Amino acid sequence: MEYEMEPSRKEYLDELFRAFEIVAEGAYVYLCDLAYDYSRWSAEAITYFGLPGEYMVGCGKIWEAHILPEDRENYSQSIDAIFSGQVGWHDMQYRARNRDGQYVVCTCRGTVIRGSDGQPLYFAGSIRNNGLVNSVDSLTGLQNQYGLFQHLDALYSKQARANIMMIGIKRFSTINEMWGYDFGNIVIHKLVQELKQIFCNEGVLYRADGVRFVLLTRSLTMEQLAGRYETVRQHICERLEIDGYHPNLQVCGSALEIDTFDVNPQAMFSCLGYAYNLSRERGNGALQIFRNEIDETRTNLMTLINTIRRSIEHDCQGFLLYYQPIMDANTHTLSGCEALLRWRSPEYGLVPPNRFIPIIENDPAFVKLGEWILRRAMEDTKPFLTSCPAFELNVNIAYEQLKQHSFVEMVKRNLTAAAYPPENLCLEITERCRLLDISRLGTIISELRDLGVRFAIDDFGTGYSSMDILNQLKFDVVKIDKVFVDNIAKGGKAVRLIGVMNELAEICGSQVCAEGVESQEQCEIVRQCGVDTIQGYYFSKPVPVDTFQRQFVPAD
Repeated sequence: MEYEMEPSRKEYLDELFRAFEIVAEGAYVYLCDLAYDYSRWSAEAITYFGLPGEYMVGCGKIWEAHILPEDRENYSQSIDAIFSGQVGWHDMQYRARNRDGQYVVCTCRGTVIRGSDGQPLYFAGSIRNNGLVNSVDSLTGLQNQYGLFQHLDALYSKQARANIMMIGIKRFSTINEMWGYDFGNIVIHKLVQELKQIFCNEGVLYRADGVRFVLLTRSLTMEQLAGRYETVRQHICERLEIDGYHPNLQVCGSALEIDTFDVNPQAMFSCLGYAYNLSRERGNGALQIFRNEIDETRTNLMTLINTIRRSIEHDCQGFLLYYQPIMDANTHTLSGCEALLRWRSPEYGLVPPNRFIPIIENDPAFVKLGEWILRRAMEDTKPFLTSCPAFELNVNIAYEQLKQHSFVEMVKRNLTAAAYPPENLCLEITERCRLLDISRLGTIISELRDLGVRFAIDDFGTGYSSMDILNQLKFDVVKIDKVFVDNIAKGGKAVRLIGVMNELAEICGSQVCAEGVESQEQCEIVRQCGVDTIQGYYFSKPVPVDTFQRQFVPAD
């Protein structure tokens, strides 16, 4: 129940609080009306520490309960001295418990504000959470993704509507490779200066990761954001100059309206990232606005992603794997399979993979889900190895997984736990994984190939750097994308392209798998082109593991 105090006095408390909050960047703010022992605290502190609310009566005792018992005596003595008028300031460190039960070191500073008669009126100050990672990016001076989510948490706690935009540079890795990382850093610094000038005082700019930046604004409409975005594209492409050199930069971006507060901010950010990838990969840099609309299946996409993220957090509840056979091109006998993800819930039923995988695979939550996929796929297929010793399990790997420095150890750990032979595992990576530094990607592949793990490049031919990846890294298998198979029955260029890709793979020492084969005619043509294995509906759609074993795995 809200404390009884004069409305005008509460309004003045709020006005003072807003003034302190503006200048206390990177710290939680508190302001206490000493006459009423009535306080207001930053929304971020309420969320992080699990406090009762932004407005509290007797907050000194409430906060004291969060302080580590052995630090409480010093804290209590300091607070008592302030409220009794013995001292007019507060500066100390202590350990406080957050909502997850973990203690973090806090630096707490405050001062008493007195009236003209010298009587204490307010106690105001800030708490800096030293247990949090640094929220400022050292290169650009912008707050990083951690700072962004602090801001989002505050907006969500107040249900404050806003617009958010993500802006990035396509193929920036070529700048680093051609000119070096020092030059690349200069480009990033210049880029940030341009963005600051274009969005001057119209929102808060953050560096998300790499060369992706996020603008959070409550003043610009979506139409105004679209106009500013076109200005960005023009400035970056035409005006950005470094020592007389104009870097060839291609801008891409996405935006969405924050107006749904029953979803997690991370789910919203995943949808923003999905729209960004559409701009980068398909939209030629045009701004992609994510519309959180109900589709023909009566599904609100952002709510769906939020539900899926919760399923991942609850031990990947509702997820299951289907398996599609990969057959020898000449003998049509089983060579292996690809594990494919599905999700079912009481609310949505069995959700088609194209409804959620393109979004969730770019979400940090996919790291946990990806490990579940790997572990479950090995558990499901290990019995097949008895009758099919050369059986190869193909598992897709997402960019979010490869970003983790623990990725190699994760694969090793699960191979050991499942007692799965490394030579029977093939990890598929897509062209999008080219976003990872090429040397790091090469190290990952090399370390796991030394164990016997095989690697495939998926969707070959559809990305701008497929040839570059194949040239620089060692892949055991090249998987030709379905788009090249669809028209081969007509002959001509489509057939020649598959033949050329097969020859390129052979030069690089890779086998070839043709994906998306749906007819006997296509099957025969790709076999004549020299591919090694074939995957597609001609042999089978993806099926549950028991169906797969019954239909394709020879009896012992």
